[in-house]
Amino acid sequence: MVLEILGLSLIIGKIKGGKIKNLSQIHIKGWYVFLLGFILELISLWIFANKTGNIVNMLIDNFLIIQTLIYTLLIFTLGLNINKKGIKTIIIGNLLNFIPIISNNGRMPVSKTALIKSNLFTQLKLLEKGKILTHVLAENNTRFYYLSDIISISKPYPFPKIISIGDILIGIGIFLLIQFHMKDLNKY
Repeated sequence: MVLEILGLSLIIGKIKGGKIKNLSQIHIKGWYVFLLGFILELISLWIFANKTGNIVNMLIDNFLIIQTLIYTLLIFTLGLNINKKGIKTIIIGNLLNFIPIISNNGRMPVSKTALIKSNLFTQLKLLEKGKILTHVLAENNTRFYYLSDIISISKPYPFPKIISIGDILIGIGIFLLIQFHMKDLNKY
């Protein structure tokens, strides 16, 4: 979803007379902290996909701690930049995503009904087999279900997916951030 928001925001920004080169002027405080969290997420996903045995079991057993660390790094970095347009909305979206993740053992619950509605049968099978580290199928005992991935975006949209309320807010925040910074800020 982030790539679609980035693309849409850039197109609208250009139509409104904004300049993509102005985005190079965005100074993100603590960007390296965010990068550390991103690398930690990538390493976790790589280990889960490519290794077996004790290391994978250790990763699964401690994934709640890992996700908590990743979200702490992300929200810390966003907090350093809270005065930038759209960042508060991004923070709220991330917190809304973090609530069901932390409440469901480090994994974002996904609605089976929404997966079927979006014809995402491959993802459904992977979730049923426990092959996706970051997500789990929602069940009757899922906590904070309504903050989970339950919103189906299906065809005719070219990239069907399931998103959460938090994802929508993150998208809005990214859109606002890009729109604001594409403007010629010397005019203001």
